[in-house]
Amino acid sequence: MTQCDPDERLIYLACQHIFRGANSQVRKLKTVKALIKQHEIALTDILREHDINRTSTVAKKLLEKEVFDSTLKAKIRFPELFDVSPTQSAEREASEEEAARDEASTVREISDREASKETAIIPHTESNGEGRLGDSHLMPAIVPEKGTGSALGVQSLYPVYIHYRCQHLVLTTIQELLEESCFAFAQQHLPQLLTRKGWDCPEAVELTEWTKILSCQSTPLASALKAPLSDFIGLLRELRHSAVHRLRKTAAGVERLAENAQLFLEALEDLTRSEKVGSLRRELRSAIEELQRNKNLLEKRLLDQLKEIKRRRSELDVWEKNAKEAMIRDDLECSRDIGEGLETIVRRSRLKDQMGADERKLPDVYSESLDSEEEFLDATL
Repeated sequence: MTQCDPDERLIYLACQHIFRGANSQVRKLKTVKALIKQHEIALTDILREHDINRTSTVAKKLLEKEVFDSTLKAKIRFPELFDVSPTQSAEREASEEEAARDEASTVREISDREASKETAIIPHTESNGEGRLGDSHLMPAIVPEKGTGSALGVQSLYPVYIHYRCQHLVLTTIQELLEESCFAFAQQHLPQLLTRKGWDCPEAVELTEWTKILSCQSTPLASALKAPLSDFIGLLRELRHSAVHRLRKTAAGVERLAENAQLFLEALEDLTRSEKVGSLRRELRSAIEELQRNKNLLEKRLLDQLKEIKRRRSELDVWEKNAKEAMIRDDLECSRDIGEGLETIVRRSRLKDQMGADERKLPDVYSESLDSEEEFLDATL
């Protein structure tokens, strides 16, 4: 019987974790086969049904088509693998909204505490005590626990987060660009302020200080903004708090802060830095979409695996039920067969005893018959 090549979708799902990063650039069949052989335990089911040569050939074909390079190319080739149900979409949107509310609450708490610190006199000795903001009011830079997706019955991969080190680098980079731009803006519109404060470089002024200055000063900034100045100031402070206090943000939250920063830079007429943030936003959007497609693929793959497990479990349940019934049935049949055999032996034994008794009674009958004949002859004579 001729063996067919394995389905490309099956190979993509099974080998996606193998041909990632530098391995996605592999093209030689020998190397492909070696990588598959290294992961043959994870590919047991496929290699049991299809030999390693056919599996490697299909994987090589997908590598040549650059399907493993990005989930976007994979989605173009296998769109059905990335389908998302309306229920899943609603659950994911809800998880993103809940995370955004939690983040906003944390930022408000930090803003309120910093505002109260400005109006209070805090002794120097308290700076090392338990009252420090950094000790008890910071959100740890870890991914918060995610909700449980009812569609899968397991923990959802949403909302989307980028790696924290990357998030911190993005936010601090944008913060530096904003501080540089605000300083340049002040050089043009508020030179006396810079001289009075002794600020001679962008690094001398933190972004939070610029938000206070720009919200109070009468500058051309407000008229150039596409939204109320207070909205921009609030998001700028959120960006600063997120960077300084190491707050974990969803990927959508980081993108929102980057968008706000770009619009603010445009209002400052700083086109160079605005374009830098815009370029960063495009890369961020591309990374978020890649993460979303990968999460969709992983959840879809898990869903298919759970369905297969359920099907096999159902088959095993039937097998178990049949095995138990077969044991009882075979035991009854065995008991009946042995009982019938024993019954036959007993019946034969009883029949044999009866026949022996009949044979022992036969001479008495014969003698009685002889006595009757002699009596008959005597009477006749």
